[in-house]
Amino acid sequence: SEFVIALTAAMLAASLLVVIFKTVSAVRAPTIRLASSGRPPVLELSPECHFHGFISHAWGTGQDQTHAIVRQMQLLLPGVKVWLDVDNLDDVGKLEESVADAMTFIIFLSAGYFKSFNCRRELYAALASKRPFIAVHEADVAKGGASIAALKAECRESCVEVAPPAYPSYGGPHEMIARVFEEAKPIVWVRVHDFQVESLKEIALRMLRQVPYYALHTSELAQGVMVPGEIGPRGFTGLVVTILVCRDNKGALDVAKEVKAEAQVGRRSAAPQSIELRYADVALKGSGPAAIRAGSSLSKSVSLIRSGSRLSQSASPTPAIKGRIVLLLYLTDRTFLDEDGSVARLVQAAMDRR
Repeated sequence: SEFVIALTAAMLAASLLVVIFKTVSAVRAPTIRLASSGRPPVLELSPECHFHGFISHAWGTGQDQTHAIVRQMQLLLPGVKVWLDVDNLDDVGKLEESVADAMTFIIFLSAGYFKSFNCRRELYAALASKRPFIAVHEADVAKGGASIAALKAECRESCVEVAPPAYPSYGGPHEMIARVFEEAKPIVWVRVHDFQVESLKEIALRMLRQVPYYALHTSELAQGVMVPGEIGPRGFTGLVVTILVCRDNKGALDVAKEVKAEAQVGRRSAAPQSIELRYADVALKGSGPAAIRAGSSLSKSVSLIRSGSRLSQSASPTPAIKGRIVLLLYLTDRTFLDEDGSVARLVQAAMDRR
């Protein structure tokens, strides 16, 4: 009928618009550049390899994350070739050959990874082919993750094959632990967008170090990589600055107090005349005078302080927030692993108000 034809045409048109929108968005999306020159990196492959990386994961606890990593890498690093089971697996019997066909071996560490027979096959193949390991750690237990200690214990219990076919000279769990955990510190996988970019940048940088071109031009990677528009260092300027901290971001309040103290001692002309400290949950979610109104905005960026008490409570009404507003986030390996996920939600709320 004419109605069915019209409906079909409308659905096709809508699908076409979605494809066009996604294509345009992908073209406009910022991509990884060399921090030293601002140029896109060279993605030369070794003569014996067809992939820049092979990503190994446990299906039950790491499938969604590894798919996200590969898709995001393809957007941030156009032209990169990462072997992923759903894209490239034709014959499970050829896993060892596929590992050897990639310049790097990316391991997604999640609960149960070392218990998987096929994951261990891939590990032994990577050891035999002497591929550099890039370990990515899922630390969020609620998302299938586990602590480094638990993963090492799992490795000791599971990686015990004697003379596995792919690597007959295997020396035992201590060799595996050294390659996976000690050769380079595992990269923590973070989901909040701007911080996820940091995880992806580190994966890309370790992968790029294996590109033949950069074996001869190491200085070009010395400053690392960057993504245009990424969050970076910012100075505190303005007459009045309000620093927001998340209650569950342990250490953030102490750092904020130090910042306030430093600004008051040896004040410079560019330093704020007043710095106030507030809890982010009140400012971003509340409805009283201390809340940031809809339509108001946080300053250009979230302030980051990396690492390796509470505000005093008052019975009097909290005064309205004024001046420049920044969220101070204290980064540790546990920053986004608070029990109820409030830190990630507040960071996202702050970014939405930029």
